[in-house]
Amino acid sequence: MPQQPLSMSEKKKQKRAAILKAAIKVFSEKGFAETTIAVIAKEARVSFGTVFTYFETKEILYEKAVLEPLDEIKPYFLKVDDYFSGTPLEKIQQMIETHVDLFSERSEFLRLIQQVLGRPERFPKLFEELDLFVDDFVNIISPTIEEGQRQGVFYEETPALMAQSYLAILNGMRLTYINESTHSLWNALTVQALRLFGPIIKN
Repeated sequence: MPQQPLSMSEKKKQKRAAILKAAIKVFSEKGFAETTIAVIAKEARVSFGTVFTYFETKEILYEKAVLEPLDEIKPYFLKVDDYFSGTPLEKIQQMIETHVDLFSERSEFLRLIQQVLGRPERFPKLFEELDLFVDDFVNIISPTIEEGQRQGVFYEETPALMAQSYLAILNGMRLTYINESTHSLWNALTVQALRLFGPIIKN
């Protein structure tokens, strides 16, 4: 059967997605100040004016470039019990494998995160959003860490510190190692991330 033509709504969604993808790429490479809408439009293969049809200002486009990808990955951090199961050690292992996979494929997005974290005074709204995300993750994962500590498989350390350190490691991995996401290095880094939680590692 011949492929059905896209509806006007679907075409708009595709065009908006293309602009947002281009914005993430360009902002991550050039930063907010050095990026122009003209460059983003060229990358997205749309007209200059089309960008403003979907995003009113460059500031709004930058915010969406940070917040929409964040919303996509949030469930894997904030709904741990829905996505991962088993003992605390098994749950943390599954979580780390998923997170490393996610972050290994999102180097551009993580560069945006670093821009925000490095300039909280320039991006206060985005910084606050990221700060809340960290706090939520710490609160959600802490009971699993505490249970693992009671079972003797995790280090006796403050759960909040362990969770925050883990997020820092995830950020550092993708920004330090530029290998393709399929590279075997990422499997090794998964093991190293697990060592942050405890000395007992089951392969």
